[in-house]
Amino acid sequence: MAARTRCLVVDDHSVVRQGLDLLFGDLDDLELVGQVANGEEALAAVEKLNPEVVLMDVRLPGIDGVSAVKRIHQAAPNVKFVVFSAYGDKRLLSDAISAGARGYVMKGSPPEDLLRAVRTVAEGKAFVDPSLSPALLMADGGPSEQPLSEREREILQLLAEGFHTEEVARRIGLSAETVKSDTKRAINKLEADTRVHAVAIALRQAMIE
Repeated sequence: MAARTRCLVVDDHSVVRQGLDLLFGDLDDLELVGQVANGEEALAAVEKLNPEVVLMDVRLPGIDGVSAVKRIHQAAPNVKFVVFSAYGDKRLLSDAISAGARGYVMKGSPPEDLLRAVRTVAEGKAFVDPSLSPALLMADGGPSEQPLSEREREILQLLAEGFHTEEVARRIGLSAETVKSDTKRAINKLEADTRVHAVAIALRQAMIE
């Protein structure tokens, strides 16, 4: 039998932690190795328990969830993150992705969506909750009618998987300046605010996965 993906839950509500413990209890491919209630405990738990995926709430006492993601990502870049939040505004989504999260799931979504997010992120891909309104992922003017080129989609896909501009350039055989130029063009086509926002729009509209 293949080893199960090791998961850690960070949430300050005991009922949420208990519910996730039950949800993960009978799974063959995912294992809940720990539960903690705040960002400080999360930093220590990652070092001690060595999880592969961390499910992180956003509103936490002390260190907030986005800051905890950023600090853990810097210390342990192989750990992957799914933000599990009751809040679905565009700024939080962009901040979470920028900090290092590759999954964003609403707490009101079906359990199947959360499990799909964990499995998707564990595979190195990105997941944005399908229940999020497209309006949250778009600039005020709405999405552009211009489709992305194949190369622009490839660049956004690699950015979504956590690669930096220089790494993207090496992988597709372009200069970093060309990648930056193509990224800016994709941002403009999607009428996004930043490259993180552009990645979020492309994920939601299934231009990338």
